Amino acid sequence: MMITVKCKLVAAALSCILPMAAAADPLPRSAKIASPQKIAKIYSGKTELWTNNCGGGIYFGPGGQARAWCADQSDNLGAGTWSVDANGQMCQDLVWYYPSGRRAGASASDKSCISHVVDAWGVMWRSWPNDPEWWPMGKDAGLVRGYKFQTQVRQTRSKLGF
Repeated sequence: MMITVKCKLVAAALSCILPMAAAADPLPRSAKIASPQKIAKIYSGKTELWTNNCGGGIYFGPGGQARAWCADQSDNLGAGTWSVDANGQMCQDLVWYYPSGRRAGASASDKSCISHVVDAWGVMWRSWPNDPEWWPMGKDAGLVRGYKFQTQVRQTRSKLGF
């Protein structure tokens, strides 16, 4: 049960965060690793919406906390951290919590990293693990200001008993 829930949530998250409106390309010419400060500024205090199948998203808190929630699995939530390294990778490390009898069950920690580069015109691009394509981070990147699913996460935490 735990593995099935985790697999469904991870698959939903990955399929939902890929920006569908933007066209993917190979690594842009003359691309350079994006500065950690610029990457952190783009994500900090924002929610990345997972619009395709999940109906949720992940919040990147200014203090490095990450919270995720999907409407499809509304009795589950992801909690963990996010950080940016010197290699232009924004990594999120989440544990998914779900109902398990009278207590909350928890998945193993699941870390994934998204690579970021900047092209010669200053446009930031990102690529997900095991994806050879690069996606421009324009207005259609799915990032919106604020913690959009805070109420749902709080309600789910309460239902799970913490």
